[in-house]
Amino acid sequence: MSIYKPCDIRGETTELSTELYESWGQSLGRRLEPGAVFVVGGDVRLSTPAFQAAFIRGLCEAGVQVYDLGIVPTPMVYFAKRHLSAAACAIITASHNPPRINGLKWMIHDLPTNEESVADLQHDVERPDFPVTPRQSGSLQMIDVSAAYQKWLLTAFSSATQASGRVMLDPGNGCWSVRAKHYMQALFPGVQFLTIHDSEDGTFPQRNPDSSRPEYLLRLCEEVRRQDADLGIAFDGDGDRVAFVDGEGHGLSAEEATWVLLHSFPEEWAGRAFVYDIKFSGHLREGAKHLGARLCMERSGHAFIRRRMLAEKALFGAEISGHYFFDALDGGDDGLYAAAWVIAYLTSSGQSLATLRRACPTVYMTSDLRVNCTAKEQRLVIEKARAAFQQYEQIYVDGVRITFPTGWALIRSSVTESALTFRFEADDAASLSQLVSEFCLHLAGIGEQLYRKYELSMPKPDSPVSV
Repeated sequence: MSIYKPCDIRGETTELSTELYESWGQSLGRRLEPGAVFVVGGDVRLSTPAFQAAFIRGLCEAGVQVYDLGIVPTPMVYFAKRHLSAAACAIITASHNPPRINGLKWMIHDLPTNEESVADLQHDVERPDFPVTPRQSGSLQMIDVSAAYQKWLLTAFSSATQASGRVMLDPGNGCWSVRAKHYMQALFPGVQFLTIHDSEDGTFPQRNPDSSRPEYLLRLCEEVRRQDADLGIAFDGDGDRVAFVDGEGHGLSAEEATWVLLHSFPEEWAGRAFVYDIKFSGHLREGAKHLGARLCMERSGHAFIRRRMLAEKALFGAEISGHYFFDALDGGDDGLYAAAWVIAYLTSSGQSLATLRRACPTVYMTSDLRVNCTAKEQRLVIEKARAAFQQYEQIYVDGVRITFPTGWALIRSSVTESALTFRFEADDAASLSQLVSEFCLHLAGIGEQLYRKYELSMPKPDSPVSV
């Protein structure tokens, strides 16, 4: 598949090159006036320093003023953009992907990337006459925003300094290594912070950098139980995603974590928008509606959720992979900020995360079920599903989401591989199995394969399953 994705650029390091990064820097820099400020950071991957230097070289050739933050978490790059009133920012990262992959995500002015801006960049650098004659040389300055970021956090959470207990942090050898404990300890001096996987290592030797996958959080769950901690917190490779483990060593699903966060704004909803991933359970929709939120469904993807946050002036937003968006961040996300928010909420509510988790409704839903097929086959399958169930409500935010009397089904094209992804939810286990079975009967060619994927994904027929 192409390295040019709907929200960013991402690919195997063998598909990338310093020449490409320099071209991307030139192209993005030329979208700004000469001398405009452009903030750049990168993650801990071994390939990042060379790619980051090349990208900055391209920006300087475009005549912009570059502030190089070095190796930092993605949220600190976004903070630096706000703090320095910069015109743009970029991060050399592949986020939660394995170490053999790298990429680029960026923001020009106040808007994150979308399919159109990614396509524009690709078209620009693939023109026969690119690169164009460089402008007058820009400038480069190394800058450290750590102290400013910490001061901002202290101001944001000044009312929660009385927090206590034991918290286990798992930066996963990513960008929050060492930093997370340092900042959290300053925020919550009464909390004892313990750590695992707390050294930067771009090979990610101790766990996969994807914190949204339960299988990669098993050691954190074990350590929370062993150390009798009240809470466990895990970050992804570049630090914008976060996952939570309660004091009983139970990893919260994205549904459960979002349910808890929704209820942390008790007096503030009053018609404010809640932007939520199309993949989320219907229980979240109903819960948010009960709280008085205005509901805004959006397609999966960090950039899509953030753009919708800005458009709706939303109070809070959530994406199923563990991105949590706040109005206080200008609609942006920050894994450490979300973690601090949860600690502050637990302190003010006087409840444990385990207690709040048990109050969440039971969800009967599959994970993403992937079936490999060509782009042409994907279009045909989606059309076939739309025609087969045309009597039911259909939503086209991303692929098609079909609402049935006892649940819903989502079918969409994957943005990372040549595959269709399916997701189903129903009122109970029996209804879920029946819904998937009926759906598969109408998809000749891949229906049997899809049902086998479903059967393999379900641990027990009567178990509630949520992502």
